[in-house]
Amino acid sequence: MEKEILQGFATRVTQANKSELVVVIYEAALASIEEGKKYLEDGKITEARREIKRAEGMLEELMRSLDMQYTISHYLRQLYIFAYRELCQGIARRDASLFDHSADVLKGLLPSFQEVAKQDTSDPVMGNTQQIYAGLTYGPGSLNETTDLGADRSRGFEA
Repeated sequence: MEKEILQGFATRVTQANKSELVVVIYEAALASIEEGKKYLEDGKITEARREIKRAEGMLEELMRSLDMQYTISHYLRQLYIFAYRELCQGIARRDASLFDHSADVLKGLLPSFQEVAKQDTSDPVMGNTQQIYAGLTYGPGSLNETTDLGADRSRGFEA
């Protein structure tokens, strides 16, 4: 995955609450699956394996974060296991069509989690992060990110 895309996901993670984190993980996993599929179709096995391993890691995180006291968590776990298995088999067999099964599971669940995230007004999970503001500056069509460096002096260490 391109560095800029990874940075975009990382930025979103720093600003996200628990519900938004799930959405970010879903979107990042889907992006990794898509990249892995492209690499595999192009015969770039090492790159495909790297992207699929990244997606597998995200599925593992989704499984670990389930609260198994709820019935729905058991169903979600089974879906995540299926998606994980399809990724593993896709790489082992070098069959990119198996990645589509995993992507279909995540794409089917994503809208529900996006709706939950819209309704969640809790604070971001990460504290002491810099607030990121984005906007059109310095001319039409150029987007520059800036950080609010002076807002929180408790971030980091002071010598």
